[in-house]
Amino acid sequence: MDLGLKGRRAFVAGSSSGIGAGMAIGLAREGCEVIVHGRKPERADEVVNQIRKEGGQAISVIGELDTIPSVDDLAARALDTGPIDILINSAGACQDVRDWFDVPTENWFHQYQISVVYSVQLIRAMVPRMQERGWGRVLNVSSTAAYHGMTRHPEYSAAKIANLSVSATLANRMGRSGVCVNTLVSGLVMTEHTERAAKVSGESIGLDPDDPDFMAKVLRDAWDAHIPLGRGATMEEMAAAACFLVSEPAGFISGACLRVDGGGAGITF
Repeated sequence: MDLGLKGRRAFVAGSSSGIGAGMAIGLAREGCEVIVHGRKPERADEVVNQIRKEGGQAISVIGELDTIPSVDDLAARALDTGPIDILINSAGACQDVRDWFDVPTENWFHQYQISVVYSVQLIRAMVPRMQERGWGRVLNVSSTAAYHGMTRHPEYSAAKIANLSVSATLANRMGRSGVCVNTLVSGLVMTEHTERAAKVSGESIGLDPDDPDFMAKVLRDAWDAHIPLGRGATMEEMAAAACFLVSEPAGFISGACLRVDGGGAGITF
C-alpha cells in the first residue's frame, strides 16, 4: 500500500530513542523528511545518521519539554526549518515509581508537562499552519497505563488518559479542515531498555535467556503482565501503526484510538 507520505515533513517529539526513534525511521522509509527531536544532540544524531544511511532525509532539533518557554522555543525552531505536515507526540516517559500517596505534588505537574502540556503547545504552534494548507496529521502516543489503575505511578496513568482527551477534542475541533487527529496506545514495546530490564528480571527468578519462551515467562512470572500474545511489540510494529495513522489512506480516521498492545488492555470502550 502506498501511504502517500513521500515529500511530507514530520516532526516527531521524543524521537532520539525508544518508540519515537522507531517511528521516525519508519516515516523516513516511507519517504518523509523527518525532524528528529531529543534532549541530547548525540542521541538525536544517531537516529538522523541511521535515516541518512538508508537514503532518507532527516535533521535534528534539540530542546527540553519540561518548561513552557522551552517548548515554545522548540516549536519556533522546528517551524523555522520549513512547513510541518505531520506532528507525532511520542515523548512522556514515566518518571518515578512510588506509592499513590508518596508522589509529590510537583511530580504531578512535571508529568503533565512532559506528557500532555508540551503536546498542546506543539499543536497550538503547528496545527493552524496545517489548517491553512488543508492537510495535516497529529498523532498523540499514549499507553495502556491509561486503562489500568497503576497505583505506583498514578500521575503517569492520569497523564496518559489525558492524551486521549486531547486527541478527541482536537479532532472534533478540526472538523473538515483536512487535519486528522488520533491516538496510538502503546503496550509493552521491546526497546533496548525493555530488553535489558527483561533479562535482569528473568535471570533474577532463574529463567534462561536462551529459552524461546523466555519473554513470555518474564511477562507471566516476573512482571505479572497479562498480554494474550505473550510478548512485547517490536519497534517496527509500532512504527507501522503510526505510519498508517498519519498516512493519506487514513484520511477518514480522526478522533480514533488504536491500541497496539497485544490485547493487554482487554475490552475497552
